[in-house]
Amino acid sequence: MKKILIYEYITGGGLLNEDLTSSLMNEADMITTSIYDMCHKSKYFEYNNFRDYRLSGSFEKEAIIIKNKDKIYDLKFLRGFDYVLPILPELNMSLYLYVKYLEKHKINAIISDSSTIELCSDKLQFYKFCEKKSLLSIETYKNYCGSLSGRLILIKDRYGAGCSFIKIITNIKSLNTINNKMVLQPYIEGDDYSISVYFTKHNFYILTINKQIIKFKNKIARLSCIIVNVQHHLHLKIISLMSRIKDVLPGLYGFVGIDIIIKGNDIFIVEINPRLTTSFIGIYDTIGINIIDLIASRKPLKNIISGKKIYIKNYE
Repeated sequence: MKKILIYEYITGGGLLNEDLTSSLMNEADMITTSIYDMCHKSKYFEYNNFRDYRLSGSFEKEAIIIKNKDKIYDLKFLRGFDYVLPILPELNMSLYLYVKYLEKHKINAIISDSSTIELCSDKLQFYKFCEKKSLLSIETYKNYCGSLSGRLILIKDRYGAGCSFIKIITNIKSLNTINNKMVLQPYIEGDDYSISVYFTKHNFYILTINKQIIKFKNKIARLSCIIVNVQHHLHLKIISLMSRIKDVLPGLYGFVGIDIIIKGNDIFIVEINPRLTTSFIGIYDTIGINIIDLIASRKPLKNIISGKKIYIKNYE
């Protein structure tokens, strides 16, 4: 069997010099529990995972306890695995920097290339890219401008992950707090979805379409529920959009979560997360695919539509 190493940033030692109260901890716990379970069910893989020494876990024998970050960057150790699966947030360009390191030292990683990750991690540059490629996305600005006049405005982390910080504002005076790590976008009234996609070098497979329930509390956005594997009447248009994304971003590879807003017949690209996201958790239970085995499978994967749904609730 092949060997795969999983490095999930929040639980795997990325926060060694910080406390473990990250707002992303619950999401990280859910993702890792699901991934390790699928590794146990895998036909092709044995696995190990990095784990922060301050955490306990169910899968003890596979855990490599991290007390300093040397092991995470130990090239001899990393080369002992057939594959490395990095699951890091875009915050502070963490995903980009680690993948860049793996690329530099020719470590075989199941992840998009670093230049693609860099682009997708920066909401401002990503919007400019989409505009250039005629992809419908959310207008994004560094400063308040006339295009935002009279519209509800969202303030977001420029390099944020998911709902790391999204605030809706109605008073323009609030914009005095904007800094160069934030961006402004108009609020789009529509339905929020994510698409769980697996990209190969030459193809892509839509695994599930997922409905996102986003609520605002004290004007701050929170993702309160994900309904994994829903059907949508714009399914064919979504497939066409994924094909277009594959064409313009050929560096996408492995597990990718693509957030969209659907308004009428328009599909706005919100962001592309070039990594495993929470929506992948329900895939095995909805369509019976072990996503870890996709890495080694040589058989073409059919796009499967199943009526079964999984609700992932209130993980923030």
